[in-house]
Amino acid sequence: MNIPSGPIKIDDDAPGFGEYLGIIRKRRSLLVKIGLPIIAASALLAIGLPDIYQSSGLIEIEEDAKSLRTVNPTEGERAPYADQYVERLSTIVLSSKNLQRLLSEHQLYDDQSESKSALIRRLRSNIGVDIVTTKILDPHTGREREVVTAFTVSYGNRDPRRAHEGATWLVEAFLAQNRADRRSYAADAVQFFSAEAARVKKHVAEMEAKLAEFKQKNAGRLPELTEVNLGAMDRTETEIRNVESQLQALRRERVFLISQLQQARSIAPESANLRQLEEEYRRKSVSYDESHPDMIALRRQIDTLRSGGSVAGMSLRAQLQQQRSILKEARQRYSEDHPDVKRIARNIQSLEARITAGDSPDESPAADSPMAVQLQTQLNATDTQIAALQTRGGELRTKLNDLESRMTTVPEVEREYQTVTRDLASARAKYEELLKRQMDAEVSEAAIAGGTADKFRVAAAPSVPEKPAKPKRVAIAAVGVILGIAASLTGVIMAQLLDQTVRGVRDVREILDVMPLTAVPVIQPVRTRRFKPLKAAAGFALAVVFIAAVVFFT
Repeated sequence: MNIPSGPIKIDDDAPGFGEYLGIIRKRRSLLVKIGLPIIAASALLAIGLPDIYQSSGLIEIEEDAKSLRTVNPTEGERAPYADQYVERLSTIVLSSKNLQRLLSEHQLYDDQSESKSALIRRLRSNIGVDIVTTKILDPHTGREREVVTAFTVSYGNRDPRRAHEGATWLVEAFLAQNRADRRSYAADAVQFFSAEAARVKKHVAEMEAKLAEFKQKNAGRLPELTEVNLGAMDRTETEIRNVESQLQALRRERVFLISQLQQARSIAPESANLRQLEEEYRRKSVSYDESHPDMIALRRQIDTLRSGGSVAGMSLRAQLQQQRSILKEARQRYSEDHPDVKRIARNIQSLEARITAGDSPDESPAADSPMAVQLQTQLNATDTQIAALQTRGGELRTKLNDLESRMTTVPEVEREYQTVTRDLASARAKYEELLKRQMDAEVSEAAIAGGTADKFRVAAAPSVPEKPAKPKRVAIAAVGVILGIAASLTGVIMAQLLDQTVRGVRDVREILDVMPLTAVPVIQPVRTRRFKPLKAAAGFALAVVFIAAVVFFT
């Protein structure tokens, strides 16, 4: 053994890179035994896995169907976001019942005689549904966020034609299910709005009945009749003033008639009455025509006196008959609006009232005077008119008081009236809105049933794949290499930790607690050195063959 003349070099506590290389060199056979089988197995797996062709279709979601919430009219809840809806739709489309129908319509596998559950699990594992998102700038928050704009439906199979058939069927199934869902939602909306419209219609009818009852109860005091009531008050006040004016005129006329009656009764004999009547007849003949009612009355009185009769003992009925005859002749010449016709009519009404009351003809010293009889008749008619006008005046004042009372209670009635009308208007507006939404839902249902309002659109239809999508051979091989290296290194580390051999100056110092004088290096045999380059060349050749095989088969 050669003893070095110089001082012994003491190793540091931490092992160096050279020591690590020495450990790997020493246990290279373990590295090869562990890593090479793993790498070879991954290479065989990458080469031996069958090709899987995948066909996929892209379905776009329209803007109003993206992550927007809409009210579900049947449940009163909110609809899910687009990704949640696609997930729910996938659950329905990929149900066992639908997949069984797909297998019955298309021969997707060579052997479909295996159990249905296993075949459906196999089919479901070959189907993929992936959400497609896009980043946008939210106008409300001003921040960037992702929204669901589309999703892809894919199906993988060893046969590219079968992959295309399966993907096409799945895309159509998603579209059909979406259409069925939207049609169901529209039908539920129609039913909901129809029921709500019927309920609100009943409420509107109740409000209309309440308003009608309120109007009937407060007739004449409604705010909408304020102008009418004011106009009625003005007309009533004007009519009251006219009645008072007529009463004043009739009272003056009554005083005048009373004075004339007293003067007529002071005249004694019938002859004087006859001369007086003839004189009056001649005087009036200058101004009036012979067919004038006054001329007719005077002429009849003159004829009665000339024939030896007297008007003093005429009964009320005889006087009434005489006045009716005069009125009949007057109507043949004058219209109903003529003052004389009205005066005679008033005399007749006065006589009828006296007869009804059971009065008897006036008896006085001048009762035989025709003038006195005529004046008494006019006086009675004037009294009747005064009584009628007084009654009319009382009625008008009662009406005016009622109108004033109505105007006083208008503000209170107006508040109640506005409350009732406002509630009715609100109910009617709600009813019209429900009818409009019901019509919109019916139109939407018809459009969905006709296929003109689909929210899903096929942006890229499935096509027959030309290249296999699986397996990823390079990735499998790379993973195998990584796993082989990691497993080899792990095995070397474990073997090194479990080995109790003294491997250097550090181990001697730790075990014996003494400092060795020198260290003898490992001497390689000549034969081992001769085969070392051959082993390196063989490893390099194996790596080249592995990489060439992976590249060739991928």
